[in-house]
Parts: sequence; structure tokens; C-alpha cells
Amino acid sequence: MPRFHVRITGADSEAMADLVRKHKARVAIHTLEKITKERYRIDAHVTGTQIRALESAGYEVARREDADKTGKARQKEIRKLTKASIATLEASPVEVATVGQYLNVAEVEAALAASAAPPNDSFTKLVRLPNKTWGNRSCNALKIAKGGGANRPGIFFVGGIHAREWGSCDILINFVQLLTQAYRTNSSVTIGSKTFSAAAIQKIVNTKDLVIFPQANPDGRLFSMTQQSMWRKNRRPAPAGSGPSCVGVDLNRNYDFLWNFTQFFDPNAPIVNSKDCHEDIFIGPAVFSEPETKNVRWVFDSYPNVGYFIDIHSYSEAILYNWGDDVNQTTTPTMNFRNAAFNGKRGIVSDTAYKEYIKSDDRTAALKLANGMRDAIKAVRNRTYKVMQSTDLYPTAGTSTDYAFSRHLTDAAKAKVFSYTIEWGSPDNQTPFHPPYPEMKKIIQEITAALFDFCIRAT
Repeated sequence: MPRFHVRITGADSEAMADLVRKHKARVAIHTLEKITKERYRIDAHVTGTQIRALESAGYEVARREDADKTGKARQKEIRKLTKASIATLEASPVEVATVGQYLNVAEVEAALAASAAPPNDSFTKLVRLPNKTWGNRSCNALKIAKGGGANRPGIFFVGGIHAREWGSCDILINFVQLLTQAYRTNSSVTIGSKTFSAAAIQKIVNTKDLVIFPQANPDGRLFSMTQQSMWRKNRRPAPAGSGPSCVGVDLNRNYDFLWNFTQFFDPNAPIVNSKDCHEDIFIGPAVFSEPETKNVRWVFDSYPNVGYFIDIHSYSEAILYNWGDDVNQTTTPTMNFRNAAFNGKRGIVSDTAYKEYIKSDDRTAALKLANGMRDAIKAVRNRTYKVMQSTDLYPTAGTSTDYAFSRHLTDAAKAKVFSYTIEWGSPDNQTPFHPPYPEMKKIIQEITAALFDFCIRAT
């Protein structure tokens, strides 16, 4: 069924919450605008049937584009590779800075492998992850570090979790290519008005351990690039007797943080999770049921010094920090996600029955790093990303960032991981999950600047 990119206006905050609770609209939650004292507006992707239902319920729905139709135009831009051209690609992989279209699945892997080859092999290593995808694809990460030893901060970046968010993989490949080249040549990197000195780049590689996992969901990415441009999930086979829309799991709802949300959340919470396999936000049959999320967990377990994590997504020009299940509070430590006394009370952001505990010092530190990324992005072309808590409007469970930050609280032997989601790109872009590549290249530079800034500040 076709999807439309729309802007929805509702009468009040409850009407906006009902977009999720009652109407199952897939809203870009961080685009919420308050346009009068009561009225709100938000960006969304919905079907034609949903548009008619929303209009009948009193919402104003302005169509911006037929996302599927425009997505087909994006798909035509993707390179088609034969076995022979893949061999050529592996010998001479593309540089993000010089290409004019999104990298396809094979190009991402070839570029990553090249970054681990001579002349970079003295400080990089290709890491084959242990779990193959449902499509029998192997996934790879790249470790960047010169030297070793105790007390080295670990930094972990992941991209491509949601299939239709094509630019996330390109962002991380661009970051890897710029970082490795600058380190090897002892050069600075300038992006917009922001310059990262050669000394700062040398310090990143010589004193810190970076793990970059740019293409976490290759099956879904391939399907989105060649079949359904708006596909979000992985490609887990559909259960017997169900249709093709039941294929896949939303990987960013499959992590071990309040995963079985109906047990933990208020029944009236407008949570953006579902147990229906037909939904884009299907949480999967079990926590960590998917090879892709198991690979992310494996990185955390295999590199226990990782204390910083960014999951790169689109869209809405936002930098999100923990928590995602409810509004933060710093005064009542016993009110936390581990306390079963609060089961059934989470997720209503306007009440006082539950707020998620975070230490004041942790919140301050998280905001400092986020604000640094915001400023680095702004220096590229004056775009201002919002820094906000993940639960901004609608709560979630089972996300990567909440899982990452919760690990040290469920197991004191694990490192504390300051965790972020970057939502790149403007809702004003055409096909905002995968905008035209000239715009995407500008976004790539913005987020690359943020990643450099983050690596310098992470200590």
C-alpha cells in the first residue's frame, strides 16, 4: 500500500498522542511543532487509508509527496553491480567524498575492507561479526586504534539499523575514510568552519579505541534500495500463514531494555512499539532474537572498554540522549527501570506516577557531549540540531541507546556507556529518509563533523 509523506495538524497534545495510540501513524516524533497555544503539527508517513481516517477524526493532513513514487526515483540512482564489477570494486573501492549517489550494500563492505588494508593496516583491523543475517550475509566492523593498554576510552558507532535510512552507512564510511587518511598523513580535517587539528586526530587514534559498524542491516538496506524504498525492518522470514508485510523486525525495538513493553508500560502510554509482525515497529519474537542486534551486543561484550556509543538514524535534525521510556528525574533513585513496583506505570510523560532515574552528573555529562556535536554540526552550514531526551514526545522500549546505557546498571561489572541517537536530515527534504544525494552529501559532512568532535571530547 502506498505511503505518503504528510504534515499532520492536531487540536491538542492528546490528539497528537492519539496519532500513535489510535491511528498507528508513523510520525517523525522529533518534528513536533507547537503552532498555537493548543494546536500542534508533526511530520509523518501514512497510507491513503490512514489519511482518510485522520481527516474524518478532525486532523488536518497536508500531503507533501508520494513517498513510494519518489522513492523509486532514488532507487534508479543506485548502482547495479555484476560479479565482475564487484571484483573491480574490491580492488578500487569508492570514496564517499567523490561519488554522486548512495553506496550500495557491496560498496559499503568494500570501502570498509579497504580501510583495513595497507597502508592503514598498522592501526586498523577488519572485525568479522559472528552472526550472519537471515539473508546469509556476513557483517563487518572496523577497529581503529594504534597501540593498546588499560584505560583507553572505547567509542562505538553503528549505522544502517533501519533499512530505509540509506545515508547512515555513507556517513560512517566517510568518517572512516577521512579519519584514516588524516591519521596516516598527519593532517588536519576541515569541514565547514570547523577544523580538527592533526594533533587532535593523532590523539584519537593513539589513545582511544574506535569500533565502527556502518552496515548493521544489509538485507534490509538491499531490499529498500531495490524493492520497497520505505522498508524499515530487517528481513526475518514471515511466520507461516502470514503475508509479506509480516517479514522483518524493527531492530531498534529488539534490544534488552524493557523489551516486553506491555508488562512494563501503562496501557495508555503512546509507546512506539508493537507486537504485531505487520507493523514497522514490530519488536520481534524474543529479545535479541535477531542476528543484527546480536552483533551489536557482541561488540559491547567483546570491547568492554566501550564507554561511548552513537546510533545514527534519520530524520529530524535531533541529537537524543537517554532515557526513552519516560521523562528523566534525578531525585528518586528507587524509581528506575529495574524496579518491578513501577511495572504498568511507565510511559505517560505528563504524569507523576513514574519518571526514569538518571544521576545528575550523568545527565550533565551527556548534555555536554551532545551540545558539542550540535555546535560542530552548526559550524558546517548553520543547521541547528535539537538536543533532547529520547522520550521527547512518545516513549519507546528495546532501543539500542537505552540498552547500552542500562548495561552498567543491570551489571555493575560493565562499563557505563554514554549513548546517543543522531537523527540526521530535515523533514523538509524530499524523501527525507534518503534525500537526493547532493543534499545527503551536505548532511554527511555535518554528521562527520559531529563524530570527530565527539571522538575528541570522549575521555
